[in-house]
Amino acid sequence: MAGSDHIWSEAVRTLERQQPFVLATVVNVRGSTPREVGAKMIVRNDGQFGTIGGGCGEAEVFRKARLLLNESSGARLTEVDLTGDFDQQEIGSCGGVMDVFIDRWSPQKDLAIARHLADSMERNRATALLTLVEPGARSEAQRGAKFVFDPADPHSSGVLVGLSNQALAKLSERVADALPGLIEIDENGEVHPAVRIGSSTTRCVFIDPVTGAQRLIIAGAGHIAVPLATLGSLMGFHVTVIDDRAAFANPQRFPCADKIIVSRFDAALESLQLDRHCYVISVTRGHSFDELVVRTALRQQSRLPAERRGCFIGMIGSRRRVRALLKQLEEDGFDPALLDEIHAPLGLDLGAETPEEIAVSIMAEIIRERRTGIRDDFSLGVKNGRLRKSPPRE
Repeated sequence: MAGSDHIWSEAVRTLERQQPFVLATVVNVRGSTPREVGAKMIVRNDGQFGTIGGGCGEAEVFRKARLLLNESSGARLTEVDLTGDFDQQEIGSCGGVMDVFIDRWSPQKDLAIARHLADSMERNRATALLTLVEPGARSEAQRGAKFVFDPADPHSSGVLVGLSNQALAKLSERVADALPGLIEIDENGEVHPAVRIGSSTTRCVFIDPVTGAQRLIIAGAGHIAVPLATLGSLMGFHVTVIDDRAAFANPQRFPCADKIIVSRFDAALESLQLDRHCYVISVTRGHSFDELVVRTALRQQSRLPAERRGCFIGMIGSRRRVRALLKQLEEDGFDPALLDEIHAPLGLDLGAETPEEIAVSIMAEIIRERRTGIRDDFSLGVKNGRLRKSPPRE
């Protein structure tokens, strides 16, 4: 899938072929829009990679990006109106307004930045691209100036000259939380959220965190795993399939998988270094193997510092078996807060019966949690399956 998780590796491939491109990024939204802040697409002479929502709005951005591509440099802000009426007082559910920043990237100036971002994504290292959207009255930098922000060395980015230590700490927290958005830098070196672009004479910067590759780790290579791997790949996940049977876990059976591991489930999971960008799904051939997968994933999470926890752990099975397992895990000393995060029984209730339908229900729950943080919870900490909302995963 041409998703945002793959945009930087595609940027590197394009620039290494000595092809310039224009990056179109949604930097602000008002009302209901088809894509969120941070959505982006690459526009080249041979077409595009990624999407900012499709339709006439994307077509207009594509047209403007192609015009910018033919220039030697530059960056512009364009407003995409999806309401059909700029003058209406309220934006309804049928449309909104997106501010899209289009910026020309060249092999000579920007390849090193693209490589840095692609490497950070591959290594799941917290980094962000900072782009100057409005220079402000006193800035010597031009619109479109790009810098890589590394929380480990926050003073390395030129656009942040003069920021207070408190402001740099706020930016580091925002990168760790993977929250893209516009910020204003005032004359005192403090940062503030920017709602509208061009509303002041201060510097306006778009901060675009690199969250790392979202990994779908499927434990079990049976009937459900096959469509699940296909759907995961279509959704832009880096897909890993684990099973201890080579006759099941192989490239012929899983052509869409990025990685296949033939090993014991616990050993394989220990080798993967699970973090909050991982979605571990247990669809093994037996309840004892599902229990092994859940225990191994929980042990890894318990060893991590709090800021790196958050791995999605899901398991299929009946509610009776799920409750029995969670009770046993609590008696064995696992942190109830971690147990409360387990998604089981996994899958939205769609009335699914076939392996393909079950895979759809599983991915539906993953997408809902990934985008909204809302879930149906049957774990020990929540009674009666009431809805809970936690922070979205992107």
